[in-house]
Amino acid sequence: MMESSIIVQVPISISYPALEGVLKKKMVGQPVPKPEPGVQTPPYGQILDIGISGSSTGAYDVILRIKLRILRTVLKRDQVDLYVFATLGYDNATQQLFVRKFKMNSRTSSGFYNAALEMLINNAAYNQIIKKARVNLSQIISEELNKANSRLEEGLELKGVKVLGAVQGVRVQDIIPQQDKVSLSFELQGNLELEIDDLISLMPAE
Repeated sequence: MMESSIIVQVPISISYPALEGVLKKKMVGQPVPKPEPGVQTPPYGQILDIGISGSSTGAYDVILRIKLRILRTVLKRDQVDLYVFATLGYDNATQQLFVRKFKMNSRTSSGFYNAALEMLINNAAYNQIIKKARVNLSQIISEELNKANSRLEEGLELKGVKVLGAVQGVRVQDIIPQQDKVSLSFELQGNLELEIDDLISLMPAE
């Protein structure tokens, strides 16, 4: 029997519709900005819908499309679409996918309206919209960890070798946004035991 520590790279892909479902659940219906205790200022908008897709621009990874209901009559529009061009990051400590860098704009026929709305949004965006856009991947990571440990507990039968052990740590090494999904490269760290039953099959042919 041989014992050793091992690091395994495991790619996992998450489709944009899957991410979109999580974002809709967290954000649709939310007022912007969210009223703070003791503050009488009413919100100027409410999130009606949100979508996410891959970005074709090199500077940003994804595009968030936010449909906002305007609640203040001074802006004189019922609804407006906001676009957040975002670069993604990952926090291994909290196991969360988050927006690391972003640029936000609106698209209407009025340049003045766009500028006024973007100024209002950007003042509240990082504290609310961007922070709310964090996606916790701990459940996905936990499921993959359980799958790996379940197989290792039973033992993986390879050619002449039985692999036993447990995965002890998980880290994301790389994030690769694509047009239809986000791919993450996970690093699994653990200890393995190798039971060699057939040494001849492992030796090179003469």
